[in-house]
Amino acid sequence: GFFRRTIRLKLIYDRCDLNCRIHKKSRNKCQYCRFQKCLAVGMSHNAIRFGRMPQAEKEKLLAEISSDIDQLNPESADLRALAKHLYDSYIKSFPLTKAKARAILTGKTTDKSPFVIYDMNSLMMGEDKIKFKHITPLQEPSKEVAIRIFQGCQFRSVEAVQEITEYAKSIPGFVNLDLNDQVTLLKYGVHEIIYTMLASLMNKDGVLISEGQGFMTREFLKSLRKPFGDFMEPKFEFAVKFNALELDDSDLAIFIAVIILSGGKLLLWIFCERGWRGGGMAERIWTFLS
Repeated sequence: GFFRRTIRLKLIYDRCDLNCRIHKKSRNKCQYCRFQKCLAVGMSHNAIRFGRMPQAEKEKLLAEISSDIDQLNPESADLRALAKHLYDSYIKSFPLTKAKARAILTGKTTDKSPFVIYDMNSLMMGEDKIKFKHITPLQEPSKEVAIRIFQGCQFRSVEAVQEITEYAKSIPGFVNLDLNDQVTLLKYGVHEIIYTMLASLMNKDGVLISEGQGFMTREFLKSLRKPFGDFMEPKFEFAVKFNALELDDSDLAIFIAVIILSGGKLLLWIFCERGWRGGGMAERIWTFLS
């Protein structure tokens, strides 16, 4: 507020060469040194324009600035348009976004809270409460539960591959690649993408299942007989680290597109040895997303 008043009112303070120490208790003793400290910590003359102006006026001004920047740098405008297109396609392709999952996990949603599965009894109760897909009703002994959960993961993976494929088709130029290259890129990127998407459904205590209807605890998954008991633990370890990056859905839309277009060593081989069979568009996409 002091800096804003000084700039707007064009105030001039008597010069002081004592280099006074400015802190909360002494800041009113020397206005000159206080103003100099404002400048020293990076306060900008131009920034005060955005003070407490009406929101509509601020948005209009920001839009004008953004438009000017885009005119000076057309590639920046292309990148913005590409990012928006990828985000819109991402929302259409993946029903349970990270934003929705986080809202469920943190209880910040008006929807019904997920049913918690933490042992065999709660799993059997969950059979009646959760609309599981592709899982037959629980009739086998408890030793078969791990197999059924594993099969459920497999069926969900198939659905995820279908969603990823639809999203890949929305990436500009992807469908112009040779069909074999499309299949190869998806083949080598799908597991990384599933790991990435699964992390959005997890916290350190468990994972959302059945489109957010249920929550299966990490400890329950650990209790299942081997090798099924160890099947999910590496995914939890990855999720904890990956979620620390705090990527939102717009970030993930671009990140997943990069994974699709970068099939590891195979992509390097295609690019260097054979050249992009899709032509310049594929190279342009790679440049944008890099």
